[in-house]
Amino acid sequence: MRGLVDQKKIILMTKLAIYEKNYGKEDRRRNRYYLEDYIYIKNFKTRLSVTLVVFLVIGFQLLKLLEEGIIIPTSLMEFVKLYIAPYSLPWIVMMIIYTMISTVIYGKRYASTQKRLIGYRNLLKKLTNYEQTKRNEEGVEDEGK
Repeated sequence: MRGLVDQKKIILMTKLAIYEKNYGKEDRRRNRYYLEDYIYIKNFKTRLSVTLVVFLVIGFQLLKLLEEGIIIPTSLMEFVKLYIAPYSLPWIVMMIIYTMISTVIYGKRYASTQKRLIGYRNLLKKLTNYEQTKRNEEGVEDEGK
């Protein structure tokens, strides 16, 4: 009986290989972190990206002001009023919105990773149990001969 192809074992191993090919590497990378740490890191990257985009927009606005003729502030309050205040509120709003979106997206990704890993572990258990059962059956058959 050892020469026959074991269809159930092949099916289980194929499912495991498909998981490895499609999700394995990324899921293991995500699973190295706790949920809170994973979301914190991703939110940090999101906030950094939003800040860089805001600075880029500010840079373009300053270039536009240079082209039109720059207004040189005479006091700190005037500087804040002209160059900082117009960009502060949009920056804060964008940070809040993108952080909330990022939290939802990466929370769902982490949850789907956990769900897939549980399925993967269950498939591994099934394969291990199946192989153990086969070995036990073969051991009983060998003793009978």
